[in-house]
Amino acid sequence: MSDRRYHILSTAALPFDRIQHIPETIEVSVVPFIKIIPCIGVELKPLIHEFASEKKVVVFTSAHAAKYVGESLKIKPNWEIFCIRNETRIAVENFFGSESIVAYAENAFSLSRMMITNKVKEAVFFCGDQRMDILPDNLRKNNIGLTELIVYETKLTPVRLKDTPDAILFFSPKAAESFFSLNHLEAETHVFAMGKTTAAALNNLTTNKIIISPEADKAYVFNMAVEYATSHPIT
Repeated sequence: MSDRRYHILSTAALPFDRIQHIPETIEVSVVPFIKIIPCIGVELKPLIHEFASEKKVVVFTSAHAAKYVGESLKIKPNWEIFCIRNETRIAVENFFGSESIVAYAENAFSLSRMMITNKVKEAVFFCGDQRMDILPDNLRKNNIGLTELIVYETKLTPVRLKDTPDAILFFSPKAAESFFSLNHLEAETHVFAMGKTTAAALNNLTTNKIIISPEADKAYVFNMAVEYATSHPIT
């Protein structure tokens, strides 16, 4: 058995506070390939505050959006919130309370179906500038009025790696795009993707086998990689 530790590279920050144990045989490094920049400025903030004083149906598909909106408010709004589960749901609970959540789903399409089932007439969608079209398109096809407010921007921050890791974790299509703009993977590198959308983007960028997490949760993806590493030790 090799003395070298199994190297897991994450392309985004990890929630180490929710990761209970990392075996000594595993080395973890974090190299962010995207940068999230909040953009709630002087024009947008008064509108968010106005919405906070009203009863609104609100949608979050990103923990970043929930965080930046929550941090910009001085009062707890009376919102009915629909969100993606796990990391986004946790952020919504932290900033708006679990009682504010009407429903949460595994992905954007399922969330839009829940909103249709709940007979939502109109909603406010807080999102990033690189948001996917799935939820807005499905809501509009079903005559649900949608106000979109971009509260953060995603910038690519590619880095050329010196060494290829044994496993690499991707959490968004943009991080995958950023990574492969300067790097390639060895055939034996194990690729883990958070969700089908990220996996679909990776399929266009690499021929490596992609292991897809069923949960939109960075800790879950990381634990999948750890479990794989411990069951496939370096020889």
